Amino acid sequence: MAQRRNWTTGYLHFEVESGLIQMEQLMNRRMVRLMLFLAGIAMIFGQPTNSFAFGGPSLKAQLAAAIAGVQRGKPSRAGQAEHMADVAKHIDPELVDDQMLLQMEALLETRDDAVRAWVAASLGNLGPRAKRTIPSLLKILPEVDCQPMGLTSAPFIRAAIARMGEKPPPRPECRTLHKRG
Repeated sequence: MAQRRNWTTGYLHFEVESGLIQMEQLMNRRMVRLMLFLAGIAMIFGQPTNSFAFGGPSLKAQLAAAIAGVQRGKPSRAGQAEHMADVAKHIDPELVDDQMLLQMEALLETRDDAVRAWVAASLGNLGPRAKRTIPSLLKILPEVDCQPMGLTSAPFIRAAIARMGEKPPPRPECRTLHKRG
């Protein structure tokens, strides 16, 4: 087995009878793991990552793109809505204009509760700037409060209302009926 160094790419290459085995894949996997680890550390300590520079106009464009992605539903509405909540966490709320708030509020009308949860989180991340959306959030609560599903948008809605500076309504007592077999 002959070994040579390819200094143009900085990776080791090994020539074997069956072909060329490249260490590039191993190095790339290690780099990806390192990058994910560092991004996780940044999220834990609340430091913005490069894609979320300190609330500038690029964040406004990212938020607009995320809103459009949820409206179009491609590739995943819930995934786009989650991204919207993440961007809203880092943006200066004063950069969000009334038109964007109206578009975000309109997204609450969907029947997809996962999308509603992330939209509520997005609005909550904007704090008092999104206070005008509280009536729409309160309208959804009775529908989702006592659903038999494990997780609904109800806790997201209550948290959003609290982050906007208002006291959310208390959770009602829900009684479920179980059929006996």
